[in-house]
Amino acid sequence: MLAIIVIASAVALGGGIMTFAIGIPDSPCTGVVGTNRNFTIIANVNGYNDSVTHQGQAWPMMSVNRCDMVTVKIINTDTQTHGFAIDYYAVRGTEIVGGQSISFQFLATRAGSFTVYCSIAVCTVHYAMLNGQLTVS
Repeated sequence: MLAIIVIASAVALGGGIMTFAIGIPDSPCTGVVGTNRNFTIIANVNGYNDSVTHQGQAWPMMSVNRCDMVTVKIINTDTQTHGFAIDYYAVRGTEIVGGQSISFQFLATRAGSFTVYCSIAVCTVHYAMLNGQLTVS
């Protein structure tokens, strides 16, 4: 058992020394000043920002540039709980209880299209909250 602990400690220490020696890679946004982008999402019996009226389309749509600081405020005007998640940026998602709101912020470091969706399946309009999109160019 002592041998295993010694070997594991040596590997961890070696990895730390190598990281220090070669450096931690810089963020792709190091030295770049992006724009602050703010979005408000209303969650209610009509989906996210009335997404039930946009069936078959990506809705809501959010577009930002790489290295922008993105703030999303979700306001739940419904009585039931709704979830909110964004692929890559907020995959664990969050739940917003009826009548409450929440804000979160992230740096848009990766370009691409990311799905915005409800992260819980227990609401009456879940089907309408699965096709939002964040585009980072």
